[in-house]
Amino acid sequence: MSSRDPLPVAVIGVGGFGGLVLQGLLASDKVKVVGVADRDGRAAEQAAAPAGLPSYSDNRSLLAETKPAAVYLSVPPPAAAELIAACADRGICVWKEPPLARNLDEGAAFVNLVEKAGLKLAVGTQRRFAPGYRRAWELRGEVGKIFLARGHYLFRWGAELGWRADKVTAGGGALLELAYPTIDLLLWMLGVPEEVYGLTARSTAEDAVPIHDTDDTAAAILRYGTDSMATVVTTRSSGPVSEELNLHGWSGSLTARSEWCTLRGPDGNVRDSTKEEIGPVDLFRRQAEAFAAAVTEGTSYYACSARENLLNLAVIEAIYLSDRTSQPENPLRLLTSRGWTVDDCLKHRPLEESISPPKKAAPTA
Repeated sequence: MSSRDPLPVAVIGVGGFGGLVLQGLLASDKVKVVGVADRDGRAAEQAAAPAGLPSYSDNRSLLAETKPAAVYLSVPPPAAAELIAACADRGICVWKEPPLARNLDEGAAFVNLVEKAGLKLAVGTQRRFAPGYRRAWELRGEVGKIFLARGHYLFRWGAELGWRADKVTAGGGALLELAYPTIDLLLWMLGVPEEVYGLTARSTAEDAVPIHDTDDTAAAILRYGTDSMATVVTTRSSGPVSEELNLHGWSGSLTARSEWCTLRGPDGNVRDSTKEEIGPVDLFRRQAEAFAAAVTEGTSYYACSARENLLNLAVIEAIYLSDRTSQPENPLRLLTSRGWTVDDCLKHRPLEESISPPKKAAPTA
């Protein structure tokens, strides 16, 4: 295959977000979708038919017959382990819908398995490719020393939790699934906190949700040294959908959402404001193409690697632990106890995404 040829890829899991994954890949000229699979054969057929693609209910048949160079996974957590192993055995790189795994140990096992085979594993934290958050990352040096960051994601899932109702199956609830992108953005902007303190809550209202043992709501404080902190708030029990990231520094503040970003001075005056309309399909396409390019070119540096996502899992695991111990916990301790360092996790991070803020630029009129 020439580096100019579209990368042959397959999609496993077309329900929910998997449908957007397929649409995003079909909208790209950088990849060629060679097949679609879902355990529901009818769903796979319906998703594949408009594009004239072969469909499968047997994942292994898809891998054997279509021979993709990369697979895009949107499957429930229990299915991921077997599929990642199957892809590693066949020399296939993997992109996975977040979270990376149900816990830090499982995530580390995925990384070791795939990298031992000389392959790439990425996680769909595509908010890093959203124009609003990307602009915030570029401008973060403009606000000076950040003393407070705030991120939230609020969503009403409804009563049909399915596999999300079971902690063993899901690994966690709102904190692991819904807060994952927010935590990823905070770690991308600020690095790994020294300590976290968190609480989770689960609804007991019989008329609200079915019986479940996963968290519906979570809140956490992330401490960076003695003079900087971040907060994370999430719930799957309240609509409408609301998501935002705020960075507060001694020289100003940033407010960002997926499509826009506003930079203000310390008194609140607007110094820079950008907006770029982008739909979820196009947003996913941007990350999908970046991963495909990394696979095609064979570079060791690529965005949203599974290694880097181990940092997200360490923070989330520390928050869950703090909820149980009622005291601050150290995510770095959880990493090092498993033989990992922050530098290990950042091994594949693109060089242009250094955590150090860029030099301060002149204000935009």
